[in-house]
Amino acid sequence: MTLLRIIAVFILIYLVFRVVTMYIMPWLLKKFIERQRKKYYGQGSTFGGSRHGRRQKEGDTRISYKQGKQKSSDEIGEYVDFKEIKDKNTSKKKKNGKDSR
Repeated sequence: MTLLRIIAVFILIYLVFRVVTMYIMPWLLKKFIERQRKKYYGQGSTFGGSRHGRRQKEGDTRISYKQGKQKSSDEIGEYVDFKEIKDKNTSKKKKNGKDSR
């Protein structure tokens, strides 16, 4: 009797697994893909979504600026003009063709 009960439980588990994989999993996967597609195209990507609800005509140029305080060149840093300094020993070695290494 217990052997028949164990076999019946295994058959029931197999049938439930089979129904889940045949009908429920494809339905869940399709819903997931649709949700991801809406999320991707709704965020304004360049491959199909419209940006800010408006479509640009081909050839139009649109410039968008960041809002907020922009740093001026004085706040960024200081420009330093570097000059090349020739070493006396290096220039003599090159002229003579000798290297002390």
